[in-house]
Amino acid sequence: MPHYIYLIIAVLCFVGELFTMEFSLSCVGIGFAGAWLAAWLDLNAWWQTGFFIVLATLAWTGIRPFALRHLYDKVKHIKTPAEDLIGQQAVVQEAINPQTGAGRVKIGSESWKATADTAIAAGKTCTVQKLDGVTVTVKEK
Repeated sequence: MPHYIYLIIAVLCFVGELFTMEFSLSCVGIGFAGAWLAAWLDLNAWWQTGFFIVLATLAWTGIRPFALRHLYDKVKHIKTPAEDLIGQQAVVQEAINPQTGAGRVKIGSESWKATADTAIAAGKTCTVQKLDGVTVTVKEK
């Protein structure tokens, strides 16, 4: 195979890595860069394959874990809107009755269907314990 084909594939892998950020395509791109070097030096297909396998494996086992550990360990967990509800204060709008499933609470400016382990009267303040679909489970303060 002409050496420039390996180079084109390697560059495409590096460009593709810009969209994935998993460092997987970079490892493959390093392997193809090694195959390009072997082809450029007029080594046979066995050497080209060997360069690809060795360099891609070394990059996968050496560079990728290091890059993932040092680039992504500083990223803080971003709360989803559902996770953000947990622990917030809620005011009971409609009395919560666990037997009938009736009850609504107001969290911020939104009204949510609510349930609890015990009955809670309207006007009471409670804390959101969990979110299950569109129903929040609350506990009286």
